[in-house]
Amino acid sequence: MDSRPIAVFIDADNVSPALVGDIFKKVCALGEPIVRRAYGMVNCFSANAGWTVAQREYGIVARPQVSNVSGKNVADIALAVDAMEFLYKSPCEGICIVSNDSDFTAVAAKIREGGKHAYGIGGPKTPESFRVACTSFHELPMVSKTAGAKKDAQTKTTCPRCGGKLEKGWTRSNNVCRICASCGGATMKLSALKKAFSAESLDAMAAQAQRHEQAGCVCPDCGSSTTLLRVAFGKKHVEIDLCAKCRAVWYDKDEFESLVPNDGFLHATVSAGKAYRREVVLGLSADLKSGRRKLTNVGQLKSVLKDTYHVPNPDVAPIIGSLMCQKVIKVNSASGKVTVL
Repeated sequence: MDSRPIAVFIDADNVSPALVGDIFKKVCALGEPIVRRAYGMVNCFSANAGWTVAQREYGIVARPQVSNVSGKNVADIALAVDAMEFLYKSPCEGICIVSNDSDFTAVAAKIREGGKHAYGIGGPKTPESFRVACTSFHELPMVSKTAGAKKDAQTKTTCPRCGGKLEKGWTRSNNVCRICASCGGATMKLSALKKAFSAESLDAMAAQAQRHEQAGCVCPDCGSSTTLLRVAFGKKHVEIDLCAKCRAVWYDKDEFESLVPNDGFLHATVSAGKAYRREVVLGLSADLKSGRRKLTNVGQLKSVLKDTYHVPNPDVAPIIGSLMCQKVIKVNSASGKVTVL
């Protein structure tokens, strides 16, 4: 193993945790990974998600992100900001970005221009722009060689967003789907959109997915990396994750109903309020336990929930209660002192 120190930043939103063994085999051939971080939405690091297991096995530090407004690139921005900080302030000789996303092309180019090695690791469909921007690019297999059939089968029953269990369901128009009972997301074939889009439009979406310009989540049907597509329906714009290999589409909660208003799932999913509170609890728990955020009393905690996480007043008490029940914090009822457990 090369002894040069390198920092490893993983885009957990679109790289499968089943590939973590392959990732670090390649990383250790490049140098000594003294910094190991994974960036993604908070549901990537929930108790039953694959990245939670991976971070324990490989010493990865999770950097969960909470999106306060509509959009899916908050984790990418956090990764890019940290990469720039390490470029100028870190003793690392190289920075490795693990992603299938062309959005990191400019980041890799800047690292190289700054005098450090820019290493890229990604799947076979990683866009050429990101590959050539790196000092060297190292390709991962489509499915991890070490994952085995058990992990491959688990991928097909696990939500790519939160790691929850996918259950079989149907839409009102009798399309078969699989729904996550935890976050309300669902997967089904592209043909389920035929009521809202013409056959030519669906073929155009599939063709764009083949170009793989912006990576999405891991396909829960075949394990490939999906492509993030911005689809317009009337005045609405929805970002879906389409797999070019098997034409499966992953819809986050309420995305399918936005594209096909007269259709919907015949399966009750978690309420939006509960899903929102869960996301805030996970994000704040990670910040408190890692020491990134320090609180000394209930007043500060309430201010953070309102000002940083934009939690409405009725949800403040339930969230504090959840943090206490999950043994994240302890609150002294007399003094209001908050202790992180």
